[in-house]
Amino acid sequence: MKRILKILVPVIGGILLMASCDKDDDNDTTAPIIKSATIDGEDHDISATAGGSITFEVEVSDNEELGQLKLDIHDIFDGHEHKSTSANKWADVKIVELSGTNETVTQAMDVPASAIAGPYHAIISVIDAEGNEGEFVELEMMVSNGSEPEINLTNPDFSVEVHAMKGSTLSLKGSVSDDVDLAEIFIVLEEEHEGHDHKSAGGEVLYEKDFDLDGSSDTSWDFQADGSVDIAIPTNAETGHYLLTIRAEDAEGNINIFSGEIHIM
Repeated sequence: MKRILKILVPVIGGILLMASCDKDDDNDTTAPIIKSATIDGEDHDISATAGGSITFEVEVSDNEELGQLKLDIHDIFDGHEHKSTSANKWADVKIVELSGTNETVTQAMDVPASAIAGPYHAIISVIDAEGNEGEFVELEMMVSNGSEPEINLTNPDFSVEVHAMKGSTLSLKGSVSDDVDLAEIFIVLEEEHEGHDHKSAGGEVLYEKDFDLDGSSDTSWDFQADGSVDIAIPTNAETGHYLLTIRAEDAEGNINIFSGEIHIM
């Protein structure tokens, strides 16, 4: 009997070791995938209104079993805010439980009536039942509340395609106004590049200036009379598309952004 036990012990141990190895081989290490993601049917140029709502539609898949979907809203004021009331910046997170290998989630989210106007990010992420996390999707939206500054640019006329010659001067004309008090105006002209499946700024910078308005009731600002915004296009500038961005903020932290494409030739 003792001899039999001596033989069986190593055999049983070998069986357990093989079972353990088989279990390790079955571990799921494949991350889930976000196939598509939109807000109100859009994946760019998204707008929302304080006091209203937005609706996410997200399609996800996994090779074995989905776990959770996370929808994370936060501001992307990027430190440009002058006197922003941080308590009124919109921030929200929703977790949606998932099941199966494919699912399309439709999830509404309210925008607080008190939300500061400006640019916000929606970060969409997914994990599967094993805890593997897939690549996140980032959507950008502009929130308005009716109190953000108004940007009225009369030149260039962006209702048509705008061209600028190398060696020329591009004079911005028009005004920025606010119902209470303007605090800051930031203007940049920079080369476009492809990113996140859409064109965005981030290349060569031809003009960049920050105008701080220190008065207590600056309700209007003129591009020429107050800013003398004349942009000299270098003769050695790269030919291509550039993005003009005008960012205006009021004393309450509300932000409005204008963007227009300029083709430099």
